[in-house]
Amino acid sequence: MTTNSINSVTIVEQIINAIRDAIKDGRLIAGQRLIVADISKEFSVSFGPVREAIRRLAGEGYLAFIPHKGASVKAFGAKEIREFFQTREAIEGFVAKLAAENIARVDYSDRMKECQIQLNKLMVDGTLKESTDIRQYFHDLLYEIVGNSLLKDTGLKLTYPLQRIYFNDATGKSRTQDSLEEHNEIINAVMAGEGYQAERKMRAHLRNRSAAACDVLDEMNQKSNKVA
Repeated sequence: MTTNSINSVTIVEQIINAIRDAIKDGRLIAGQRLIVADISKEFSVSFGPVREAIRRLAGEGYLAFIPHKGASVKAFGAKEIREFFQTREAIEGFVAKLAAENIARVDYSDRMKECQIQLNKLMVDGTLKESTDIRQYFHDLLYEIVGNSLLKDTGLKLTYPLQRIYFNDATGKSRTQDSLEEHNEIINAVMAGEGYQAERKMRAHLRNRSAAACDVLDEMNQKSNKVA
């Protein structure tokens, strides 16, 4: 690989991370168009890396791309949110079951205990970013314990695009507290090696998150209508 190609890959990843973070943080909102020329100017690069970053983000589900019209931040309706979570429920319920069956391997028990400590510390009292990051670390750890890259790639593709809807200030502390209790129940089942209970708790958690995400979407839409 040449130096130029290495630099090209690096700048594409930088652009992807910047756009992804802006979507998660709400600085880019649903339906907002991405202007290639503006992004190119911001990063002082040609249009090529920007177009590649947009193509990959569209593949991840963050952006909607229409030929000859360009890309915009993908908007989700309640039906799409439910479908995302139904699919995640099947995948991550199975992952929780497998994690419980493999928790005794290597040092996973210690890492899961530390993860639980951090979840209880940061989910309610941490910053929005800290709360989001520790939740994602919990799911990443489950995938790591299972060791199935196909399950992980599929599951995360269904997770990231919805983070801007659920992980935001509109969710409120009451929903966060409920979610924390559900995370603790899942972890306790995984740590006990109880695959059936871990799967059942994860499925229930994601059904509740689906309902909460739809509620948040409805609240966001109501606020938008009032502003309009």
